[in-house]
Amino acid sequence: MAQKIVQTNSSKKITPDACKHKHVFEVFLFVNPFGDTCLNCEEEVLKFVQQTDKKVYFRFITTSDMQTFNNYIKALDKPLSLADRNSLYLAHQEVCKGYKAALLQGKKVGREYLMKIQDYFGRQGNPYSHEKMLEIAQSKRLDTDMWLQDFHSDLTQEGIVADAKLARQMQISANPTVVVFDNINYKYGFKLEENITLENLEYLTDQMMIPSEEAMDQEMNQKPILTCIKK
Repeated sequence: MAQKIVQTNSSKKITPDACKHKHVFEVFLFVNPFGDTCLNCEEEVLKFVQQTDKKVYFRFITTSDMQTFNNYIKALDKPLSLADRNSLYLAHQEVCKGYKAALLQGKKVGREYLMKIQDYFGRQGNPYSHEKMLEIAQSKRLDTDMWLQDFHSDLTQEGIVADAKLARQMQISANPTVVVFDNINYKYGFKLEENITLENLEYLTDQMMIPSEEAMDQEMNQKPILTCIKK
């Protein structure tokens, strides 16, 4: 389901005719640090960015607050003891820190590190260990001494807190969730919580370029996965 988010920090209205070909989209994909489904969605976002003729900036943001973590546990559909749940939650926190530390060495290498983590622990279902996380960091050409230092740094922790705040502002309750903003239709962002595919991202951004707000609402509501609400 796509939800419409009101963005209120813009003060200048730009006429659609003047900016028909100047749309710039910001794509925020909120993911589980172990999620197999999230990895699939990341791959779809990358395909969209590579294949679309639109200008797109994107970020993958790991979140593991209690609400999204509990939703992840439910999706696993298997019994876990309290000790197992606690261990898994702590592992999620470690991977979030590892990803933020990796990003300090570059967005691409950080993204590759995250996707390898998700592939090994999520898609392949291997048990988590800190040692394996370090091994994956080495395999992705990270400076591991710097990575370990950043892993424990205040800067990394501040980044995690900032990501959690952003997730709350965008009302993220489950992973994966994608939120898309357009610099021209500046009032609105759209949140898609299912069927995050190349095709749906292309469709969504096409509809966001419709100049009229009323026309946009009408078009978005024609597809059952794209119903809209205001924040």
